[in-house]
Amino acid sequence: MTLLSTFFRTVLAVTICAAASFAQDKITLINGDVLTGQLKSMADGKLVLGSGILGDITIPIANIANIATAAPVELLTKQGELLKRRIAAIESGNLKLEGEGPVVPTLTIASLAKINPPARVPESWTGSLTIGGSLSSGNTERRAIGAAVDAVRRSESDRINFDASWDYAEDKKFDDPSTPAVNEEQWNLTQRRTGAGLKYDRFISQSKDFYWLVNSRVLGDALADISLRYTAGAGLGYQVVDTDTTNLQFESGLSYFNESYVSTTPPNDYVAARIAYKVTYKFSDTLRIMNGTEAYPSIENSEDIYFQMSSKLQANLTKSMIAQIGWVWDYDNTPAPSRDRNDNIVLLSVGWTF
Repeated sequence: MTLLSTFFRTVLAVTICAAASFAQDKITLINGDVLTGQLKSMADGKLVLGSGILGDITIPIANIANIATAAPVELLTKQGELLKRRIAAIESGNLKLEGEGPVVPTLTIASLAKINPPARVPESWTGSLTIGGSLSSGNTERRAIGAAVDAVRRSESDRINFDASWDYAEDKKFDDPSTPAVNEEQWNLTQRRTGAGLKYDRFISQSKDFYWLVNSRVLGDALADISLRYTAGAGLGYQVVDTDTTNLQFESGLSYFNESYVSTTPPNDYVAARIAYKVTYKFSDTLRIMNGTEAYPSIENSEDIYFQMSSKLQANLTKSMIAQIGWVWDYDNTPAPSRDRNDNIVLLSVGWTF
């Protein structure tokens, strides 16, 4: 190997190393300072730049005058469009883009949601399944069982909520000593109640605060003389808070309301307004509370008012096993004849999350 050949090889290696060292993303701050490194991500108005010397640096977008990336990055707009381009510069509040693909000469910073967003998690159902029961013997003979499921599937554009519950109980009546010739000991039905609800939300704002919805709910309650209580309707919802710890939403709309009875009482149906709210709060990673109410005041007859309130306190026993105490309060201002307006169910149960 000649001396000249060795020299050119050395120069080539130094040139490659120099090019690699300079092939970094460059951030220019509004005070003129220049930072170099790897642009890792941007979300919620803050950019993260990885520096070999300083580590990860978080910079508010408002403090950035210019951006230039050495390679293409993924750009997610607030409209949900995903682009892969090299950022050449910032000009008049716009990102100047370069790279292959459909022509997108500029992108406003205001319309940019994220840079290098995390991979989307496949849409799946999450929720819980709980089972509770009791068995008493002695002076009181009672057997009861209940089960409930709550599930939600959420995507970038919509959300589906589903819930169902079942409660059953029997009490045994003892013989009356005053009538020894008659065997009166038997099991008597004291609870048989089944219900379910389904709701579909479609987000209609970029921030996902507003959404339109369609919903339906069914309930059968033998002891309340309800063969089937059925509602179906549509409306508009507003998500006041939606964070990792707190969710608060309000909804309103119109619904068709129908009640048919086990007895010969004529069925009752009307058009009702629907007013609802739901709040979820996580005290910690292992403890959370949920409360929600749906009210159906008739717009045809002010006497016809029905609402249901559900409250749950849920604690994680293990990663997937939970304990839960729940309270459901039903109020029907015009119940079946000889029936109470109020129904309350309190159930302590255990279950699993999925």
